[in-house]
Amino acid sequence: MLNKESVFVFDKETRDIIRYILAVERFKNYVAGPERVEAYLCASSFERVIVQTGLKFPNFQKKEPKDLRIPDIIRFLEQKSCIDPATFKQLREYLDSSSSLMRASSLSSLKQDDLMTQQMLRFLCAEAGLDFNVELEQRTFEDLANLKVMKNEYEKLVVSDFDNFDRVYEKCPGLQMEVEKKLKTSLRSARISGFTPTTGGIWMPFVLSKASDNDKSNLRANIGIGLTPNAIRIGLDFGSQAHACKTKYYELLLSGELVNEFETLNRKDAGYCLCDTFWHYYIRNVQSLQWYFGLYSTTKSAIEKAIEENRQLGDAPLTGSRYLISKVIERRPEDFAGIVEMIVDEASKTLDELYPTLSLIENA
Repeated sequence: MLNKESVFVFDKETRDIIRYILAVERFKNYVAGPERVEAYLCASSFERVIVQTGLKFPNFQKKEPKDLRIPDIIRFLEQKSCIDPATFKQLREYLDSSSSLMRASSLSSLKQDDLMTQQMLRFLCAEAGLDFNVELEQRTFEDLANLKVMKNEYEKLVVSDFDNFDRVYEKCPGLQMEVEKKLKTSLRSARISGFTPTTGGIWMPFVLSKASDNDKSNLRANIGIGLTPNAIRIGLDFGSQAHACKTKYYELLLSGELVNEFETLNRKDAGYCLCDTFWHYYIRNVQSLQWYFGLYSTTKSAIEKAIEENRQLGDAPLTGSRYLISKVIERRPEDFAGIVEMIVDEASKTLDELYPTLSLIENA
């Protein structure tokens, strides 16, 4: 029977995280993401619940949440008979395991960590008044879409993260949220791409906010932030089935309707270029916008060829595109660290500047 009068405090965000963990658990054989993310989220949710529980007692309200010690709260709950000795022992076991669950563990400890994750998840469900089996059965793929539950605050990217791309993926929901806060145009964030070691990159898209939530992003153009271990691309892209939008873009290029917009971007002297992508995230054929401005016969021929290539794809998913308006930031030792440090400001500024181009494509 579920505990309906638990001493523990669960806010909406914590319950959402628990449901997200259950979705990861249900679909773990079909989706990929940061390795063992459910272990990290279980441990962080457990600590969050203990801190929130402590804050409802005057003894702990005088301190900032970040200054509270979880062992002190657990001991206090046992001394005040808020929990029985068995629960006290259980909480201490979870606390002793939480640091292991929140970092990459050795292979020898994975089995024990997975067992502890399951125990902790069932404990959290019971104390939150959630039936584990019922909630697990009710989870859908849509529950996996909102990755913002993975981080409460934006943890800044650092250059070393690009050597361990799981760390980049964990920080992307917070990064996307911070960029969205700084946007001055009517863009809204869309679903972050899935990530596995074989995809080689991550895409954080933004779409026109006037579009309905029912609009399928895979049929639309977007502008976004692409991250790979070797580069950052901020620019235009297309959903996996956005063949029509892609053709519209090439037709706008061919008719010269994007010349004025691209000239405006070029005058900003901010590194804008045209580039091709292949296998979603990899970049090649980076070239100056000057290639486009004259609309010489070779330029027109190249764009016409891109239209024909897109037509020949039929319904096959798009895995790359040509002549994408972008800003490409390569990983060079002399300047990459500074760019990564300022990526929120750089990305929001660039997306705002690319907004008119996206509007022209969507409204063509």
